[in-house]
Amino acid sequence: MNYLEFGSIINNKKKNYEFKKGKLYDDYMLTRYFNDIYLFSRYKNQKDIKKISRLMHDKKDLKFNFINMVLISINKKKFYEFGFTLLEKILLFKLIGNLFNFNGVSLKKIKYCGNDISKKFLFFSNNFFKEYKLSLSKKLNIKDLKNSVFFAKGVSILYEKNNLDLLNSVIKKSNCGSFDLSLTINKKSVKQLETGYKLYYPSYKNFMKLVKINKSKVFLFKNIKIKRNLVYFETVYGEKNIINKFIEKFNFYKKKYNKVKALAILFNLNTKFYYKLKIS
Repeated sequence: MNYLEFGSIINNKKKNYEFKKGKLYDDYMLTRYFNDIYLFSRYKNQKDIKKISRLMHDKKDLKFNFINMVLISINKKKFYEFGFTLLEKILLFKLIGNLFNFNGVSLKKIKYCGNDISKKFLFFSNNFFKEYKLSLSKKLNIKDLKNSVFFAKGVSILYEKNNLDLLNSVIKKSNCGSFDLSLTINKKSVKQLETGYKLYYPSYKNFMKLVKINKSKVFLFKNIKIKRNLVYFETVYGEKNIINKFIEKFNFYKKKYNKVKALAILFNLNTKFYYKLKIS
């Protein structure tokens, strides 16, 4: 059970207007993503990007979806997201396409696939984006994963108890993809959140076994951070020819837009990629 509270603050005192309790996690998340959809639809120019980053619920989505857009420009048929919420990234792809002049990418020709456990997310996504090719479901669709560009945010992966089995299937079936993730340096662990959900952290050792057995894919790692018993990283993976094209295209956009400070910072254009995930 969750709760939502709404009211006002007058003279630094909280005045409660309404208090609701129940299974309200989806309602809370919808307010976040409705706001993002509004922002990505209203603001479309380079001069707006700072405002967008300030008002959107998670500005890391800018750099994550720039990576997605580069991969989509190479592998143009299908995009699959594990935990797609409201598919708001379609609008973000349009924004990124305008900001960076992605030529030759027709977003309406791409099939957008994904899974999310929320019936409300499924309902709104299917209704918001009727003009696009969609294949959305509550459970992972292995058939739709095949030959796709895959994406997931780390928290969506950590919600899954058997997340390494999930990632193994995803990496084998998809052509390429990206995700961020936190691993425990020692043995795997579980964390209970205030939302009622649990996070299942896999171990570094077991994740590296997964990388090793997926020999048909090349992995690039970036933004590696170690804090206490956790190592955080972002990764791009794919077939060798796709990764070679990805590096070439990423460097092209980096060189072209690196002097535009807001774009360079918000889209992480100066990031360094590593072929190995080292923690020592």
